[in-house]
Amino acid sequence: MVTTVTLSPSVDKTVTLSGLKTGGVNRAESVLFNAGGKGINVSLALSSLGEKSEALGLIFDKGEIITEALSGAGVAHSFISCQGGIRCNTKIYDRASGITTEINEKNPGVPPSALSDLKKLAAERCLKSDILVLSGSVPPGTPPDIYLDLAEAARRENPDIKIILDSSGKPFLRALDASPYLIKPNTAELEEAFGEPARTPAEVVSLSRRLIEKYHIGVVLASCGAGGAYIVTPEEALFAPPCKISPKSAQGAGDAMTAGACLAVLRDLGAADILRYGTCAACGSVELEGTAFCSRARFEELLDGCEARPV
Repeated sequence: MVTTVTLSPSVDKTVTLSGLKTGGVNRAESVLFNAGGKGINVSLALSSLGEKSEALGLIFDKGEIITEALSGAGVAHSFISCQGGIRCNTKIYDRASGITTEINEKNPGVPPSALSDLKKLAAERCLKSDILVLSGSVPPGTPPDIYLDLAEAARRENPDIKIILDSSGKPFLRALDASPYLIKPNTAELEEAFGEPARTPAEVVSLSRRLIEKYHIGVVLASCGAGGAYIVTPEEALFAPPCKISPKSAQGAGDAMTAGACLAVLRDLGAADILRYGTCAACGSVELEGTAFCSRARFEELLDGCEARPV
């Protein structure tokens, strides 16, 4: 069982057009609205892959699209209600160039009581969970230790739970002190952790190993977008190129990668399969428009041709 936590849910609006003209008039070919927020996306991606999870987090006014999407996908969920309108994230996909431009809003601040209630809820639910996924940004004014606190609260109730972390900035850096089982940074987040470049395979592996040694992390799954992904453990360093697909939207691809990794961890698979599962779940989602996720059948089809190579 996987439990996900989303502190900053969103409504994702994806606008598709051909040839974005900055400073001019653009005609949308299609507009899609989806539930968003990284942990919510992980739960929805897991559902598409045939795996159950429970989505926890904060919810804001006009957030019914979130609960309706989760209910429609058969995902159990429980949220702490907060005042203020939910943020809307606009994604502009230029079909001609294949480039997505994102405009992300911020949610309102949240009271300390809501965060306290969420910690209690997460600790209670994690009693029967195998994995706790902490992912995404946090609302303004949220203490930077929030993910660290959630991880520690969960571990007090269930010492065997595996923590998977996918965030950025201070919440990500502070949560490293919880020694997560797996972290999923992109190259920019690796660079942020040490203030050093992560542009070559050797640099990605070196910085990942330093994180592993410093914080006693089990696995670093480093995503490089269209450049593929790396997985680094104390013993191994592997690379997987992206699958051969026709991309339509990169929105939610990183969350699909986290979902694929969760599926491999639940099956007690090794580093190569965690990398392959994450890569195929992500690539299968990139084939779809908007924030949509790879089906189990497509995932297994892509998995047959996905190779993890030693770095």
